[in-house]
Amino acid sequence: MPPQEQKPTNWRAWIVGGLIALVLIVALQNSQQTSVEVLFVSFNAPLIVVILISAALGALIGWAAPVLLRHRRDQRAQAKLSDAKVIEPKK
Repeated sequence: MPPQEQKPTNWRAWIVGGLIALVLIVALQNSQQTSVEVLFVSFNAPLIVVILISAALGALIGWAAPVLLRHRRDQRAQAKLSDAKVIEPKK
C-alpha cells in the first residue's frame, strides 16, 4: 500500500467549532429570565436568548466589517486606476 498523504489541519474550522461549542455551553447554563433594556425599550427574556442573539450579532459584525472595508478599499483602488488612465501625459 502506498503511504497516505497527510492533509493539513484546518485550524480555523476547529477554532470556530470550539467557539460555537463554548457559546452553546454558556448559553445553556444560563436559562433564567433577565430584564433587557435597549435604547428606549425594556423587556424580559431568557438569558439564553440574549446570549445567543449577542453572539450572532457579534459574529455578523465580525464577518461584515472586513468585507465592507475590503470593498471600500477595492473601490478606492479602482478609482485611482481610472483616474490614472484619464490623465495621460501630452506628447
